[in-house]
Amino acid sequence: MKLITCKLKGHKLATIKKENILIKEYECKNCQRKFTTDGYGNIVKLNSYWQQNNLLFEQIFRKKNIKAS
Repeated sequence: MKLITCKLKGHKLATIKKENILIKEYECKNCQRKFTTDGYGNIVKLNSYWQQNNLLFEQIFRKKNIKAS
């Protein structure tokens, strides 16, 4: 029933990761699917490719912030 609600009305997204302003991850309140934003700002499903991409991006961002401090 939850999946039907998302298909008809759309996902109700809530932010689940707030560490980095540039990387945003969301979770649907109804179906518990996870989403993220790509490089163009589009919301895409969070699969293994996007998880690895986000982790690498966070590591690079942290290294730059440590060097800048």
